[in-house]
Amino acid sequence: MEWNDRGKKISEILKLKTPPVGVKFLEDEKIPEDAFRPSKYDLKMAVCQAIAFARYSGRTVALKGEDFACPPVTLIYGVATYDSLKEILVSVNWLKDMSCDFEEVKLPAGKYKVFLFGDLTKMKEKPDAILIFGNPEQIGRLIQAKTYFGGTVKASLTAKMASCAEALLPALLDKEVAIAVPGAGDRVFAAIDENELVFAMPYEWLDKIIEGLENAGKGANVSYPVQRYLFFTPRFPRTYREFAEKFKKV
Repeated sequence: MEWNDRGKKISEILKLKTPPVGVKFLEDEKIPEDAFRPSKYDLKMAVCQAIAFARYSGRTVALKGEDFACPPVTLIYGVATYDSLKEILVSVNWLKDMSCDFEEVKLPAGKYKVFLFGDLTKMKEKPDAILIFGNPEQIGRLIQAKTYFGGTVKASLTAKMASCAEALLPALLDKEVAIAVPGAGDRVFAAIDENELVFAMPYEWLDKIIEGLENAGKGANVSYPVQRYLFFTPRFPRTYREFAEKFKKV
């Protein structure tokens, strides 16, 4: 599949520790035969955990309603309904009180039946969006790749539901490139490295991001990793310099 090759290309250019993750939400209940279903093993998973499972194992994870473990995301993805997501966040002190400004972005209740998360270099299903996990330098390079075509990268940060919502939903719903800083779930349940950030893009941006990675800053000799500038004489502390003046050359 073309997205498999493109996933490998991005991994190669950025030297990623784990492959990009392809995401697809299905309105029917058809699940790929080789997909991993947590409930088959008497498990439930948080979405960030399913994403991590895909990127570390190379498997495609399929979640249905009975597979969801995270209460807030169960509401955000429309798997269940409740009057107020804000009430839940206030109750666990993610928000000070109900007067705090909070935008409740939710998918239509019951619209999607199956949620797929797979290793982009292997998955058979064409994704709707792509998540990339990398260090600040790698994510910075992805931002440069996007802005190679102009504009900016969206970052509406709360550091709460990073991979499952803050980064992913703009890519899925608004067809925008976005980044997120992992906060809680990704760190507790998804084995994310403390130096990793999240970059998300709609599938339609995949070829352009690769083009940007290959060309952004090319005239300034910038790529990943950035070539460190070492063409200079270092200046040592004064004491060293004073002793050096007393040295006898040989």
